[in-house]
This record gives sequence, structure tokens and C-alpha cells, in this order.
Amino acid sequence: MIAVAFKPTGSVNPKRAEFALLAELLDASIHSGLDLAELASERVAVDVIDRLSAHGLKADELNFIIPRRTLTHRRQNQERLSTEESDKAIRLAKLVAQSDTVFDNQDKSMQWLRSRQRRFGGKTALDMASTEHGARLVEEALVQLDEGYFG
Repeated sequence: MIAVAFKPTGSVNPKRAEFALLAELLDASIHSGLDLAELASERVAVDVIDRLSAHGLKADELNFIIPRRTLTHRRQNQERLSTEESDKAIRLAKLVAQSDTVFDNQDKSMQWLRSRQRRFGGKTALDMASTEHGARLVEEALVQLDEGYFG
């Protein structure tokens, strides 16, 4: 069977900006979801935590990825994040990139990610990002916002 890559017919690829920011946050070439899956399997460097922090995330918002003590140990031994930790870091980076793209403003994006949402049971989008199912709900909310649905 032949695999054919999806190429939007419009003049602008809506994922281009999101993938560009993801590439920057993850320090990797990102052109599709497949690249993200492969990156998680290869395990990302601990520097991803620094880049997420530099993008505006606070240390306590990154703790679900890797505990501080473990992070310190990994840095000292120049180890990469585990596959599970890499997956969590990629998940968070993906939400940040998607939010930044939707809001077209990093400050507004971070404000939305940190705001308690009724649709998330009073939790923030960053709280929801700690689980795969929660992250999917955040992605759906961002798509709805991007398409003009504010309810």
C-alpha cells in the first residue's frame, strides 16, 4: 500500500506555524505528527525543559513531566528524558504551540492556558495537559476557539 501525505489545497498550511514553534521548542525537525511520535521513541534531551521554561512555563507547570530531583540527576549524568517523560514534554509543547498559533500572541496564549475553564471542570488547560485524555480535550477546545466557537 502506498502512503500519501496530506497536503492542504489552500494557499497556507494551517499547521506550518504550529510545527515551526514545535521544532523550536523541541529542537528537532517537525513536519508531521509522525515526527513527534518518532521523537518520543528516540527520547528528547533534558534541554526541552529549559526551552519550555524560556517560553514562559513555570517550574511547577513542568513538574508533571519529570520531578526536579530526577531532572537534576539526568542533567548531571547527561541523560535524555525517558520515553514516557519525552511523550509528556512533547504533549505539553504541542499544546503550547497550538495555543500560541490560535491566539497569535504568546501572552494571551499563556493566559488562556493558565485560566480556569468551566469546560475543564474548573481546571486550567495546563492542569489538563498532565494526562493524554485531558490534553485531547484542550486540543479540541483550541480547535473550537480557532474556528470561532466560544461557548
